[in-house]
Amino acid sequence: MESSDRATQQAEAIEPNSTKAPIWRDRLLLTLLVIAVVGVILQITLGGVVRVTGSGDGCPDWPTCFGQAFPPLDQTTIDRLYDGPRLTTPRPYNVLLEYSHRTVGTLLGLVIIAAVVRIWVRHRESKSVAWLATAELALIFVVGMLGGAVVLNDLDPAIRTLHLFLAEIVALLGILALVGALYGRSRSNEGSSPWIWGRVNDEHKGALKLAAAAGVFSLIALLSGSYAVWKEAGAICGSWPLCGGDVIPQSTLVGIHMTHRMLSLIAVVLILLAGHRVWRLPNISGALRFAALASAIIIFAQMLMGAANPWTSFSEWAQAGHLSLATLIWVNMVFIVALLLRPIPLSELAESTDNRAGQA
Repeated sequence: MESSDRATQQAEAIEPNSTKAPIWRDRLLLTLLVIAVVGVILQITLGGVVRVTGSGDGCPDWPTCFGQAFPPLDQTTIDRLYDGPRLTTPRPYNVLLEYSHRTVGTLLGLVIIAAVVRIWVRHRESKSVAWLATAELALIFVVGMLGGAVVLNDLDPAIRTLHLFLAEIVALLGILALVGALYGRSRSNEGSSPWIWGRVNDEHKGALKLAAAAGVFSLIALLSGSYAVWKEAGAICGSWPLCGGDVIPQSTLVGIHMTHRMLSLIAVVLILLAGHRVWRLPNISGALRFAALASAIIIFAQMLMGAANPWTSFSEWAQAGHLSLATLIWVNMVFIVALLLRPIPLSELAESTDNRAGQA
């Protein structure tokens, strides 16, 4: 892996006499990769809105909606065509939300396809980016299939949790591809050591381990919260931070809810520690410093949003905002880990290569 990474970096820092633009100068590709990351976040947020508004069966079939490419949006037609699992027919806004969720997913897939094609056609020497984007495309297809399984299996909680988990992994792959197209690391292995894949600067290794642990716990907390909602335990505790003042859960549903809160507390502590540790690192990029600061800001906002759920009797905006911020926390931690592994902008690496070539 290290030898392929080194070859990739050498190819990315293209020699001055080459007529081919390096990957970090390909504005179209970078735009596609950015849209892919933003699109995944939007898709997950829309999924949260669909969930909390009870719109998951707004389209009772899949991949069509009421057997049509474009669904009906008038109540009379919906009442006539609906034969789904719930007793009452969906409202037009339920249909529109579910259809919008599917549409964004389709458009996201097309964007990722365009990015993968462009990478393999113009930048196939950047193997790590090419394979990350290809894996992202394959997984978004699986996520789409699972979305259909969710609808066809009456919104089964286990399938829904798996659906969300894989969507978050799509975000991870998209971020790694984007960072890989913009950042690299020095060709010299001096002052670095192996870490899972590739290498990491020794001065960054402690922060990297902490950030990785924080990222894992943030994802576990996110999934536990969604699972609690789908098991109808999300609104079981009407107070915060304890559930009715009881330290020991009094029922299974309360136990599920409080498990989510405890996992969230662990994640909050780890994220704040990781952000502080990264912030204090010397000679880091502006993007990494920004991500470290953002970790504290987003965590604070998430704590307020988490408390707002019981304080507002679990209003729809509070529930949807809670999932959206949880996804932003996960995304931010992935960015931190990726930037610790690839801390140097490729433009700087190319400039140093040009300087060495000029001196020679």
